[in-house]
Amino acid sequence: MSIDTAAKDLASHITRQDQVEIRCHHDADGIAAGAIMSIALYRAHVPFRLRVTPRIQSQDIPKGGNTLLCDLGSGIPDLPEETMVIDHHIPLFEGPYHVNPRLSGIDGDTELSGAGAAYLVANAIGDNRDLAGLVLTGIIGDGQHLAGKNQEIYLEGMGNGIISKKRGIRLAGRDLTEQLTLATNPYLPGISGSEAETTALINRCTEGSELSTDILFSLLILDAAERSRPEALLNLYGDVYQLEREVLPDAFSLSMLIDACGKEDQGSIASAVCLRTSSELSGAWDIARTHRLRLIDELKNTLTGNKEPGQVYEIHDKRLASDVADTINLMDGDMAVIVVAHQDDGFSHLSIRVPKHQGTDLGMLVHTLAADCGGHGGGHTSRAGATIASEHLSRFIAGIHEVYA
Repeated sequence: MSIDTAAKDLASHITRQDQVEIRCHHDADGIAAGAIMSIALYRAHVPFRLRVTPRIQSQDIPKGGNTLLCDLGSGIPDLPEETMVIDHHIPLFEGPYHVNPRLSGIDGDTELSGAGAAYLVANAIGDNRDLAGLVLTGIIGDGQHLAGKNQEIYLEGMGNGIISKKRGIRLAGRDLTEQLTLATNPYLPGISGSEAETTALINRCTEGSELSTDILFSLLILDAAERSRPEALLNLYGDVYQLEREVLPDAFSLSMLIDACGKEDQGSIASAVCLRTSSELSGAWDIARTHRLRLIDELKNTLTGNKEPGQVYEIHDKRLASDVADTINLMDGDMAVIVVAHQDDGFSHLSIRVPKHQGTDLGMLVHTLAADCGGHGGGHTSRAGATIASEHLSRFIAGIHEVYA
């Protein structure tokens, strides 16, 4: 079945519900997907409730068929059959109301995000083309490409005046100082996390009142090149996207903002921003800035000691595990990156990143290993996460290294 047909079938089923319980993942892509479906249902006069969550289990889903999971659910085979799922992760769920690009032969890692899949369903419900900007935040948040269905949605947004493009700094922040101070993609040692060092660097590159961006970025690239992969350096400057209908127009800043708020357990604020509530912006920036500075502190501590490739990186806060793994992966992309956060309940949370050229399916491997280690896990072909019993941690890590040596 084509994904467009699947989207139409799910849209028809959703609009027959008396009310819909939407649960979305707590990252940028998941919250954008949940917001897209919330707006579509509001416009279609279907009552709904939106909740943001870091994960879901089958026992959390009540029977009755009115639960819609966004950027969640595909990897849970024993969900109630009538559960509605919009996702792009590796599909194990076999219910009839399941929209996932992988089921239609589309690459769910690079060519359609969870927000993009939600956009297809939303437009099968009604005219919701003005939500294309939210899809772009999901694409950015999940590190996807403007290819395949993603590109179709992006070009549609451009054609309808929802998205515009120019050249500029591809870092999140309200001004240049904040953009460099909060930089993690790429991470800029000595600059990231230090407003004083950032200001000093900008002053060095300023003559009179005129900043030489050529000199500034030359210095940044020369310094970061020894520690970052080339694709990370391309994130400093290039195409930037203006979202003409959102309360925060810069796509990179909006993606960072809602992702940080979601991971700081402030999903209601992240959702409100996506639902175009401008009054929440100031508070959202405060949360995002605090989150990003804690992430940078964790990176500094984690990277101290010049770890050898293939070693496991231990951190203290599991809310930062995914971001730490993403950043280190941009610095050391030839080996598996495993980030571990130990919990007080006897379990450990892991985020794993592997080279995309390996040709194996990390998500399925992590799902199998996690189940064998008293936990759960899954994800994409090169990005995945798991929570397992700490006593089995060594066995789990050995299983990853056996495949990704």
